[in-house]
Amino acid sequence: MWFATLIMAGIVGMLLYVQMAVHQENVVASLEVESPVVKEDLPDISAIVEEEAAEPVPGAVGTADISEDAEYSHLVETESPFWNVYPISSPGVSAENWHTILVQNRFKIDYTITPLAPRDWHLVRSNNAIRVQFRSEMFAVKDILARKKRGKFSIQLISIEHARFPLAVSLLSRLLNDGYYAYLHRTDAKFEGKYWYRVRVGFFKNLEDARTTGKKISEKYQGEDYFSNKFWPVQPGTQELSRPVIDLRQPLNKPWVIQLPLYSSQAEALKDMAQLNIETDFSYISQKLESASSGKLEFRIRIGFFETRNEAGRLIYRLKKKFPQFKSMKSVRLQE
Repeated sequence: MWFATLIMAGIVGMLLYVQMAVHQENVVASLEVESPVVKEDLPDISAIVEEEAAEPVPGAVGTADISEDAEYSHLVETESPFWNVYPISSPGVSAENWHTILVQNRFKIDYTITPLAPRDWHLVRSNNAIRVQFRSEMFAVKDILARKKRGKFSIQLISIEHARFPLAVSLLSRLLNDGYYAYLHRTDAKFEGKYWYRVRVGFFKNLEDARTTGKKISEKYQGEDYFSNKFWPVQPGTQELSRPVIDLRQPLNKPWVIQLPLYSSQAEALKDMAQLNIETDFSYISQKLESASSGKLEFRIRIGFFETRNEAGRLIYRLKKKFPQFKSMKSVRLQE
């Protein structure tokens, strides 16, 4: 009996070995499909992001799930890691939190309140950065697909002079609320004695897609004062194409910021930020309810980041000398 059982086990083992050998290639293929998304290799714009972090899992804690078109997120200031992205429905997003609404990264300015309109992008926390995430990037599995889907072009809709910065932000907000990823790009030098803010929409993988979207926007806002049919595609530089809105490594190494007195209106904060962003590399506006019951917002401008209090103090001295109206700046250490 035991001898028959042993023979039967040997036959079954041989059949399993043959079956595995026949389907070995299929097994390997299935493992490749289920492997994690690999780091993007982008030869044309490899210098855009210093460190390409692993993509976040949609719906993970602390990220906004861009699989839900109607999700509306907040860029919330926290103790650690200083900022995080939360859906509006998340508990803890309350009157006690400061919510960052506008971020200046050198020449690029992002409005960070995501709209309710359907869109193909979102803000997510990706390891060491808060970044703009496009749907096509989240689901790109192979390097060659990621290269083809990642945008390299923008369209420029209008240029607005420095004195009308609040208007530029208003147009930016309007485009965002219509579902477009829009941003401002300030000139690095003066033209006709002024700095200018370029209102741009991106990003597109080729010129044809850029022109098609530009035409749709032109038709949508046809007849309005600030938008016309004179749009044109542009190929942004590396800093402009960079997706991180906030590099979370900066406050870890440079925890000091400069803070201005609170504002009672966004318009006042925007007016002062227009003066400051031509002298700084990083600044941001935040808003918060005065109280849960008041319904009134207050606004705050901060400038960062500095390794020491003395380093922040040197910039405060220089800013006060150039802009005497900023008398009450102070240095503040971010708390972990």
